[in-house]
Amino acid sequence: MAPSALLRPAFRLLTAARLPNGFSVRSKFYVREPPNAKPDWLKVGLTLGTTLFLWYYLTKQHKEDVLEYKRRNGLE
Repeated sequence: MAPSALLRPAFRLLTAARLPNGFSVRSKFYVREPPNAKPDWLKVGLTLGTTLFLWYYLTKQHKEDVLEYKRRNGLE
């Protein structure tokens, strides 16, 4: 096999991207309606609920850790 045949796939990756020829230049990313038009309330609720739970757990754990630190070092 010639070295040029081995480099052909790599050369394809290095060449500049080409735009379509005229008739279809519309962006693929705006084909559907924007996701903000109708929010998925189940996902919103789960996300907010999870966030609140994690913050609650974080602060609870922090308070326990501070009390344990004070107890071990005789600061309380």
